[in-house]
Amino acid sequence: MLVACGIMDGNGRMWPLEASLDTGFTGDLALPVSAIRRLGLPRLGERVFTLADGRRDSMNAYSGTLLWHERPLDVIVIQSDGVPLIGMGTLWGSQIILNAVDDGSVTIEEITSA
Repeated sequence: MLVACGIMDGNGRMWPLEASLDTGFTGDLALPVSAIRRLGLPRLGERVFTLADGRRDSMNAYSGTLLWHERPLDVIVIQSDGVPLIGMGTLWGSQIILNAVDDGSVTIEEITSA
């Protein structure tokens, strides 16, 4: 299921982004190297992650800013080989409602204190 949001490039310009939800990914955001280069995101170094098969791997990390719940959210962007992924680091504090059918919709709302 794809989620639409925005991502800021290195010059402060906001670009549309569609990413898949990955609740098994504990990080914030994963993007292919081509998108990271196009956005001009500053490199932070490497981060170590445990992969789904249990292996640990170090990955290049970059600083990014998403438009999330209608305001900027600083995120760590992990370089990946696959499609853009939004992980639990970004989703934390959100309620996710999805219709588990072909072309089902996804609604993500911020959980606010009562």
